[in-house]
Amino acid sequence: MNRVKRIALAATSGLVLLAVTACSSTPGTPVPATPESSSSATTSTSRSVPKVSNPLDAAKYEQNPCALLSQAQATEVISSVRNRQGKGLVAPICTWYDADNNSVGLGLLPGQGGLAGAYTNADSESGYFEAAPDVNGYPAVFAGTTDDRKRGGCQIAVGIKDDELFTASVRLRTTSPLYNDPCSLAVKTAAAAVTTIKAGT
Repeated sequence: MNRVKRIALAATSGLVLLAVTACSSTPGTPVPATPESSSSATTSTSRSVPKVSNPLDAAKYEQNPCALLSQAQATEVISSVRNRQGKGLVAPICTWYDADNNSVGLGLLPGQGGLAGAYTNADSESGYFEAAPDVNGYPAVFAGTTDDRKRGGCQIAVGIKDDELFTASVRLRTTSPLYNDPCSLAVKTAAAAVTTIKAGT
């Protein structure tokens, strides 16, 4: 049990850093919380962490996350005019910006417990945690420490191995047509990244 908690904490720390670096404003982390539950033990035990049936090898992207989107994909996803790689706690992250400084960020978290870390922390007292539809066949959750999904921010975590996930984080300005629906862009970004990883393995 202690080992599980340590893994979850490591995943939490890494995802917080991913979100902060990717968006310059924390859109969230994939490890908090459905506030409607008063008993985390009861709810947590009833949750079943989805298994990754077709694991992907993303090792070559872990230190080079800017390769997760081709220029064509970055243009399609966010009309990217520039990108920047930054440091993460476990591995680097990459953020793409459009001309108005709307951004999407991608980063991998290898060997940190995968989606199990997110599910372990799903019942904390703040933020949001919501199962998402599979992304190109891979299990995913929307989650964050602060629920800013109605304010241009969203983050999705996608499990590509049972012990590895990546996050796609979105930060949009009020002028963006997707400002009130940032999660759709997070899903689109994540789907493009899965396509890249599949093609590169």
